[in-house]
Amino acid sequence: MFNQIKPAEPSWISRTGLWAITKFMLCSHFFARKIKIMGEVEGYLRWLNLKFSTTKLVRRRETLWNFMIKNMSSGRWVVYEFGVAWGYTTQYFLSKNIQTIERWHGFDRFTGLPRAWRDVGKGEFDAGGRTPNIEDSRIEWHVGNVEDTFSGLEIEKCSKCIIFDLDIYEPTLFAWKRFSENLLPGDLIYFDEAYDSDERKILEEEIIPNAELELIGSTVSALVVRYLGRKSC
Repeated sequence: MFNQIKPAEPSWISRTGLWAITKFMLCSHFFARKIKIMGEVEGYLRWLNLKFSTTKLVRRRETLWNFMIKNMSSGRWVVYEFGVAWGYTTQYFLSKNIQTIERWHGFDRFTGLPRAWRDVGKGEFDAGGRTPNIEDSRIEWHVGNVEDTFSGLEIEKCSKCIIFDLDIYEPTLFAWKRFSENLLPGDLIYFDEAYDSDERKILEEEIIPNAELELIGSTVSALVVRYLGRKSC
């Protein structure tokens, strides 16, 4: 005769906790969204550890930008910013009086997202079609779809800092493909929404398999890497 084996069950605390969380998720879209984001962030941090053997986690993206600014303290640099919106990132960097930046290219439609992304609709982040009111002779704004405004621009042969904050996959991929054969060791690449599937797919499928990278730092959503060279076949 076989002894009856009782199936393992979660503890009362676990059952109650899961029930409470589920009820909150059903009743509150805000709470459900936060739980979903927490899961995405946890997966993103595990992914960072897998790909770079570290997270180098900091609290704020401005801390990452300060790391980038420190790395740009010598040489000649050109910055390519994809996704400008109201110009906060541009203003932050240029307010630091970085003399090594020779030119700043800012790409944006300035009329919002071309399609829905995550839980925001088409047209979100609309700056009313106006470029930021930042007075700096090094800035050149490129207004329109990246596929149109970046296709004919010559990529300069000096150190580059590339800031990706377009959020969505298609224009980010287009921009990356233009850079992929024009990078130099030491170039900096920043992804503002690396935890999201759109930007991470480009990192996973296009960049990491083909490039030697050094992780400089990350937040729970963003990362910056230094390009070291192409991977040998």
